[in-house]
Amino acid sequence: MLRHALYLALRYLASSPGRSAVLVLGSAVALFLPLFTGLAAERIEGSLLARAESSPVVIGAKGDEFDLTMSALYFHGQVRENVPFSSADPIRAAGYGLAVPLYVQHTIGGSPLVGTTLDYFDARGLELWDGRRPAVLGEVVAGATVAEAFQLQVDDSVRSDLSNLYNIAGAYPILLQVVGVLEPTGGPDDEAFFTDVKTTWVLDGYLHGHEEVTVANSLNGEAAGENLEATAAIFMISEITEANRATFHFHGDLGHLPVTSVLVFPDDQRDHDLLLGDYALHETQHAIRPVSVVREILGIVLRVRDALAATFSAVAVSTLAFFGLVLSLSLRLRSSELTLMRRIGCSRGTIATMVGAEVVLVVLAAGLVAAAGTFAGLAMLDTLL
Repeated sequence: MLRHALYLALRYLASSPGRSAVLVLGSAVALFLPLFTGLAAERIEGSLLARAESSPVVIGAKGDEFDLTMSALYFHGQVRENVPFSSADPIRAAGYGLAVPLYVQHTIGGSPLVGTTLDYFDARGLELWDGRRPAVLGEVVAGATVAEAFQLQVDDSVRSDLSNLYNIAGAYPILLQVVGVLEPTGGPDDEAFFTDVKTTWVLDGYLHGHEEVTVANSLNGEAAGENLEATAAIFMISEITEANRATFHFHGDLGHLPVTSVLVFPDDQRDHDLLLGDYALHETQHAIRPVSVVREILGIVLRVRDALAATFSAVAVSTLAFFGLVLSLSLRLRSSELTLMRRIGCSRGTIATMVGAEVVLVVLAAGLVAAAGTFAGLAMLDTLL
């Protein structure tokens, strides 16, 4: 009897494709919204917390903890005030753990250019898919995503973006050489370029080199004879090569040059706690725990999710009412058909089984559509995380 009821249910649903499609899609939306929202929130929460938990402490200038966390962990946004490069020295001297400076102020093709040290690669466990790590001025390593997006290979060149059109003291965009491509990590490191922090100072103009002044590019030309005149700003080097790398210099103490933050990886929980205690009374800098900041952000997101859940519940109830209304009207319109079925020998149980099979088939189809939509949505979300 069940096989016959399923056959009749399928034939009836196929005879009214428009009505069946509306029922399936309406039910699928009611199932998709809470399903996708819940799974997406869990995936985002897991991704954000994993990144934060792998970054125990961030040192930066006192100010907005959210800006500092976004800059140090995800390379987005701008911190209002930098700290000196020497900020990492007291941490190393106290033996609190590995201190890695980060300078996130520049971009290449809109993607972050992170100035740091080789310790960052070890601390994050970044492996090279091809090439090597940056060793001298003007060399960069590309994350997996940006390398694919820009179709970059080892020995290609990329040009830094002009960060401040009106900063005549800073350097113009400089051509940098790609010496390595990182393995995919599934995190923010895939979407950034990495270089030595000194290279980012070159982009700021702190470290600079000058082209040789010749008759062709001098201010007074051939009329000056051997006394050629030029300005430093006009002849700033726009590409770092083996021939000119040694000419780059800085007048002053490199320890005073800026970084946006210092990422600290304490050796143990004791060093972690002592580090936070030392910076609790610091006058100009503070130490933050990114995991606490991210959890605070997630608390806001979860409140939004709870509000959405209430909305989705209302959608589900309205969809259920709509479904019941359509089913009731359908049975009324089919009254003559159902009467005929009873006259030719169908029992009430068979008719009820057939109608129930129609409902089950619609719900199953809606569930498949909702599952497919959720899977596709999560796949798209994974590309963004």
